[in-house]
Amino acid sequence: MGIIQLYSPDEFFESVNINEFRPGQFCWIPSPHIDPIPRILDVERSDPEEHEEVSFIIRNANKPKDFHIRDRTLPIKYLNLKSHEELLIQRAKKRPGIILSSETDRFSELDKLLKQKGKRHLQDEAIFVIPGYSIEKEPGATGFPFEMVARIRCLLYRQFFYYPLKNPHFTEGIARFDRIQVIVGKDPCAIRPIEVALSRDVFNLFFALFLYCISGEESQELQDIRDIVKDAYPEEA
Repeated sequence: MGIIQLYSPDEFFESVNINEFRPGQFCWIPSPHIDPIPRILDVERSDPEEHEEVSFIIRNANKPKDFHIRDRTLPIKYLNLKSHEELLIQRAKKRPGIILSSETDRFSELDKLLKQKGKRHLQDEAIFVIPGYSIEKEPGATGFPFEMVARIRCLLYRQFFYYPLKNPHFTEGIARFDRIQVIVGKDPCAIRPIEVALSRDVFNLFFALFLYCISGEESQELQDIRDIVKDAYPEEA
């Protein structure tokens, strides 16, 4: 049982304004698969006279000259690759996510300066999101296996956080701190919030575990909670 012993499904979540974008709020985001070796879409013009006709290969980014100065004298339409840049390629999936933070500092008096310099991205609105992953429905299916989920529910992993089913929005899953994402802006193509959030108490636990994951520093309150739920871990799992 683990964390479910501390918070019933009714205590785990609360309703929020869908457009609030508050910490703990659930959303849907495109979430990329992280390759151990980045992959490059190596692209060039098929014809030197054509901007839109291209040829490409997909390969590992493991050549000595990758991300070093290359000849980009023939630009490709829709791409603004500079001489030391590459085009990465990843597969992605729409996943539920939990907003960790949606506020960054911005100074409006610098807007004009940054616009003139073509650097408005330096004050982009950024939303930090922890993506959620599925749990096996049957042996061999995709998702986290039961043997891991039993440990995650008991907070034995610092990088994972279990959340239960919330109909009709999402099934039970595992939030992965080790896959944190940054969403720029609030375009619905990039992030679609829903009217469900972790309750305040659960979010405080979620955030404490996140801080422990990234810093190695465990608060006394988190340690006490982990000690309680560890006792519920089934040794035979």
